[in-house]
Amino acid sequence: MGNVVATVAAQLLSAEANGRGLLSNRHLGSIKGRSAINGAAILVDRAHAAWTNGRITGVLVMDLKAAFPSVAKGRLVNFMKIRQMDGDLIRWMESFLLECTVKMIIKGNAIEKHQVEAGVPPGPPVSPILFAIYTSRIIQWVEDYVSEAEGLYFLDHLGWVETRRDVNLVVAILDRCPAKSIHWASR
Repeated sequence: MGNVVATVAAQLLSAEANGRGLLSNRHLGSIKGRSAINGAAILVDRAHAAWTNGRITGVLVMDLKAAFPSVAKGRLVNFMKIRQMDGDLIRWMESFLLECTVKMIIKGNAIEKHQVEAGVPPGPPVSPILFAIYTSRIIQWVEDYVSEAEGLYFLDHLGWVETRRDVNLVVAILDRCPAKSIHWASR
């Protein structure tokens, strides 16, 4: 029953986040009808258009999988409140995150359950949309400060895309994206 509720909550959160403009239209996997295949098609089309105009397209993909356990729950809740998301969804999400526990079993010996203090568990169906809402702030930050780079995102992968005539300039622009991401995280 818990997975059914989490799946419904994920759909409601996704619709609410999209309705509130929290996710970029380039945020794939959190928007109904858009998937990794769409992302690949966008990249291929962009690279082909650049190539026909004598330009190159560079892509830097950042895997944020380790970031799932690093989501600051309080910041996520505050961000959702600031963006005036539905109060019932926020309360459900807070309850969901409060009830997250971890139980370790080492060589058949179970260690008692412990409350998970930070992070979003990667397993439940609601986790990817919560992570997407949280990372939308990183995405916006990088796009604001590295205005030349365009983001393309799928769940826990951020892709930064840049097209220029000079490969060194493409590399220089893309190099700034992870630096700005780290700067955001350190704040």
